[in-house]
Amino acid sequence: MPSSVNKKITVLPQYTRAELMNHSEALFAVKAEVLVGALHEAAQQTFSIEEAQVRLNQFLKAKVKE
Repeated sequence: MPSSVNKKITVLPQYTRAELMNHSEALFAVKAEVLVGALHEAAQQTFSIEEAQVRLNQFLKAKVKE
């Protein structure tokens, strides 16, 4: 008997760097300059809020190179 399983794929909305930077204080409680640093090395141009938050957390936890 075939099972009919409906899989819902959730696609997270994507935002440009500029959109995220304009709302960085409201979304992430950081200045836009901090978000610029966190997204600096990313090749992609759009991010979900969750992706940006992960990159921001990694950036804030990174050790400073001397």
